[in-house]
Amino acid sequence: MEKGIFVTGSGTGVGKTVIAGAIAAAIKAHGLDVGVMKPVASGAKEIDGKLVSEDAVYLKKIIESDDDDDLVAPVRLKPPIAPTMAASTTGVSIDIGKVWKAYKELTNRHDFVVVEGIGGLMVPIDDTLFVADMAREMDLPLVIVSSDYLGTINHTLLTVEYARSRNLRIKGIVINMLKSSDGFVREIEKYSSVPILWTIPYIENICVEKCAHGDIVEYFCGGINISKIMRKEG
Repeated sequence: MEKGIFVTGSGTGVGKTVIAGAIAAAIKAHGLDVGVMKPVASGAKEIDGKLVSEDAVYLKKIIESDDDDDLVAPVRLKPPIAPTMAASTTGVSIDIGKVWKAYKELTNRHDFVVVEGIGGLMVPIDDTLFVADMAREMDLPLVIVSSDYLGTINHTLLTVEYARSRNLRIKGIVINMLKSSDGFVREIEKYSSVPILWTIPYIENICVEKCAHGDIVEYFCGGINISKIMRKEG
C-alpha cells in the first residue's frame, strides 16, 4: 500500500482542497487511519494573533482530525501569492525543515497521509525547491486535479508532461466542477495516457472557507476507485 498521495492541480482554483479532503474521507471510510497535510499555505488568515490556513482547517474537519495545526500546515504565509513572493513580502524565510519534520511525524502517526500542494507543480517554494520537488522528496504519487475551464486540456497535459519529466508517478486525474459536456475529458485521457479517476459535477453547498463540504464525500465514495489510489504499483 502507498504511504500517501500528493494532490496537485493543473492550476489554481481547480478545487484541490475539496478533492484532497474527499480522498482523505473516502480512505478513512475504508477503515484506515488517515492524516492530512498542507505543507505550505499562503493566504492564511490572522485569527487571535495566529496565522490559520483555511485549507488545512477544511482538511482536518472533513476527517475529524485532531492533529496539531503546526503538523498539518507547518508553513503558513499571509499574502495569497506564491510562497517565495509571500515570504519576501512579509520578510520571513521558509523553513523547509519544518515541512520534512511534520511529514515524518504524520506518516508515523497514520496509515495513509493525503498531502495537498500549493498551486501547480512549478510553484516555487524557495530559491531551490518547487512543489514537484516536495512531492518527489516525500516519495508520493500524484493525483492531478483539473477543472472545466477554457485551457484545461493544455494545462492538464503540461502538468502530466512535467510530472513525467521529474520522474513523478501519476495515479490519475480528477476532473472537478464538470459543467456539461465531457468531450474535453476524453481528450485529456487520450493524449495524456493517464486514467481519469473520476469526474465531479458542480456541487452546491461546498465552501472551503466555511468548512462546508456538501455531499462531495458521498458522491466521491460512490464512484472513485479508492483502492487504485491506495495500492502501490510496480
